[in-house]
Amino acid sequence: MYQEAHLQSFTNLRLAEESRRILRTETPLPQDESVVGNEVMTLRFFRGTIIWLDITASITAGTSPSLFPSHISIIGPQSQTRLETIMGCKNWVMVRIGRIAALHEQKCQAVQQGIFSATEFGQTAKDIGKDLQRDDAQAAMESLNICETHDTAGLDAKSDPPTLVTRLFAMMAPIYLHLITHGYQNLELAQTHLSETMEMLQSQSLQQVLPALVCPLFVIGSAASQSEEQVFRDIFSSPPLLDPWPQHRGRILPILEDIWRTRRLKTTFTWEDSLDLAQNILLI
Repeated sequence: MYQEAHLQSFTNLRLAEESRRILRTETPLPQDESVVGNEVMTLRFFRGTIIWLDITASITAGTSPSLFPSHISIIGPQSQTRLETIMGCKNWVMVRIGRIAALHEQKCQAVQQGIFSATEFGQTAKDIGKDLQRDDAQAAMESLNICETHDTAGLDAKSDPPTLVTRLFAMMAPIYLHLITHGYQNLELAQTHLSETMEMLQSQSLQQVLPALVCPLFVIGSAASQSEEQVFRDIFSSPPLLDPWPQHRGRILPILEDIWRTRRLKTTFTWEDSLDLAQNILLI
């Protein structure tokens, strides 16, 4: 429904003409028009939430996000929809994660059809990896510029919730890419990101944002070494992640335990194998 409305420039929705124009052209929100402002904010929140849930669901479903063809127009560089105000992570990371999910589906379909090209797949994965490195470096430079410009305020900005959440999702992305490419073999290739994640998880800075990190914690946790598993046991078995309201979170640790146990028994364990153990779980 949303994709159809987006592609038709919101003409099927009962919005003011100015609201449709702002949404269609990604114009910044006006400050002096309450009706238009409310409509635009509501639609941007709605589409951001749909994109977030769509990408997150695609990870454990092993499929491309349903709205993947519209990602650049909805959460691309020119978009006024800010996912960090909805789920904590900045747009650029979620765009890359959606692209990895789409690549995973393409790989699975090609294997099933007997037309898989390891060379072509490897090149695409390499290109995504380069994009991740470039975007990560650019984000780090922007953070450094903030620190140099604002001193103490910049230091605070490095530990604000969107920055922390974005950092964990950004570290998850290359690990996720590794898993769809190599499975759980050759994890030393992703060791830099795994080690940095473990350092952050053992600091106090992430405690305030743990509920926003269910997705990266699951993906990264699935690749944890045996000596690191206890960190994820502690996180998923205590507040704030172990909360009576989102009851599905109580299923995540048993799934991770199954993944860890099977990894030790099966040296050729793949990401697809882990998804067989993680069916019908939403990582939020």
